[in-house]
This record gives sequence, structure tokens and C-alpha cells, in this order.
Amino acid sequence: MTTESAPLPIPASVLFLRMRGWGDELPSAQSRRRTQLAATLRAALAAWAEDRRVVLEAPDGLAVVGEGDPALALRAARLAAQHTKDPGLGIGLHHGPVLATGESLGEARVQGDGVETAAALAGFAGEHPVLASQSFREALAQRWPQEAEMLRAAGDFVDERLRSHALFVFDPLPARRRAVRRTIVGSLGVALLLTAGLAGRQAREYYEEQHRPALLVLDIKPAGEVFVDGEARGNAPPLVRISLPPGPHVIEVRNGKLPPMKTEVQLKPGELMELKHVFPPPAPPARKARPVAPRQNTPGEKLDKWIDKYKWW
Repeated sequence: MTTESAPLPIPASVLFLRMRGWGDELPSAQSRRRTQLAATLRAALAAWAEDRRVVLEAPDGLAVVGEGDPALALRAARLAAQHTKDPGLGIGLHHGPVLATGESLGEARVQGDGVETAAALAGFAGEHPVLASQSFREALAQRWPQEAEMLRAAGDFVDERLRSHALFVFDPLPARRRAVRRTIVGSLGVALLLTAGLAGRQAREYYEEQHRPALLVLDIKPAGEVFVDGEARGNAPPLVRISLPPGPHVIEVRNGKLPPMKTEVQLKPGELMELKHVFPPPAPPARKARPVAPRQNTPGEKLDKWIDKYKWW
């Protein structure tokens, strides 16, 4: 935290540890309580970097002023409440304007409404050792909404200047219950989503299974043009496989003027069906008979026929 003088106050988180009733005790009791307070402060500031906060002494306690994340101040307050052995220790948290002066950390002087309000809250703390102001809760909620839910409203109080402040106590139980409810609701939502996803996946798998294409394997010799439901699919060969949706189909294979092969098939999802057909070779063309010229008789044969014709005379 910077300690250079500034013309205007800066917003900061203030943690005030106040020993209530300290002024009415004997010096020996005061010394003992201050030693316990120092040990409590060391435990509380374990996770709060030194360059982000300043520790100030007060007659009846200690104040820690820090810039940046208010969650650091809340964490320090919780640790102080856990490690303190002083039942009269009050812890106040406030976020408000402070004015830092001094040339170094050792000479730092911090004053302002933020420190005074935190001190008043620490003095008012009773049943709940940690009290936070509304401005601190609002600053915490800007960064850590879930952390702010642990600060439960606990009424109002009026400080020495007769200013009214809304009080918030650190109570993780309601927030934890809300978190448990959110977890249960979230788990139910996830379970419903998973169930819906499983049912949807099963329905999708069933749909895909019922619509898985069938495979028609062709063995056509010597060749033929393939038609499926009246649509030409190519010549077989080279065509040897056709993927078809399940259901009824009309398969026709043509080869010129030869009688076509036509059949109806009922394909099941994913079925492998083989279709064979051999076209018979065309018949050879018929040979035409050559006309034979009548044989001419020789002169001797003609004479013999004439003699045979008239020899009865």
C-alpha cells in the first residue's frame, strides 16, 4: 500500500481488532491481552502480503488497512476469530475512504472514516466476533458474490457520531445450505440432462440402426446396365456394389436386345445381398441356302432320252 501523501482519500478495506474492556483492566492483564493480540494478528495476516496493507496501533487494539481485494480482509478476520484466545476481542470490517500520509511504511499514518467505522464495529461486536458494514459487503460482492453471501444481515447500530450502520455477521451456514441446495438442484439438472442425453442417444442409435443402408453385390456376366427403381446406376462390370436404403426396390439389368433381368427385393437394414445373372450369348445368324442351277443334259443324254421316249414305236 502506498504511503505517499495524497490530496484525496482512497477507498480501502479496514480490519480492526479491538480488545473490549481493555481500559478498565490492570496493567498485567492489559499486557497479557496485547501479547495474545499480537499472536492473533500474525496468524490472521499469514496470507495478506505486506506490500498490500499497513498495520496501525490503537490504544485498545490494532488496525490493518489494505488496498485491493476485500476478500483478503475477510479471510484475515476469519483467521483472527479462529486463533484468538481472548473472549473479549471484537473484529470489525469496513470499506471506506482513508487518507495515508508519511514518507515510508514505518512512518505511515492512516486516518479517515474507514478506520473510525471499523473501530466502532469492533467495539460493538458481541455474540458474533466479526461484524462487517454494508459498504464492505457491497465491495466484496463486486468481486466475490459467493463470499458476500456468507455475511448475513444482523440489524443496525449507531456509532459515536450518531450515524446508522447496517451490520453483517460472518455466518457460513446459510450460505453453505444455499450452496448445498444449488449443488443438489445442479446435480438433479445434470442427471436429467444425462438421462435425456442417454435416451436421445439410444433413440438416435435405434434410428440409425433402422436406417443403416443395405449393400447389393452384383455379379453380372458378361455385362449389363443396372437400373434401381427405374434410375440408371451404371454398367456392371465395372460396377460391383450398390448401397441402398432398406426397404423394397426393383432391380433391372439390361443387355441390348436380350431379355432383361428384372426382380423385386426387400432389403433389411445393413443386409448384404448378392445378385447374380448371366445373359445367354446371342444365337448365330442362320445361313441362307444357295440356289442350284438345273443341270444341262449332254447331246448324248438328249439322244438317249429321245430314243427312250419313242422306242415303243
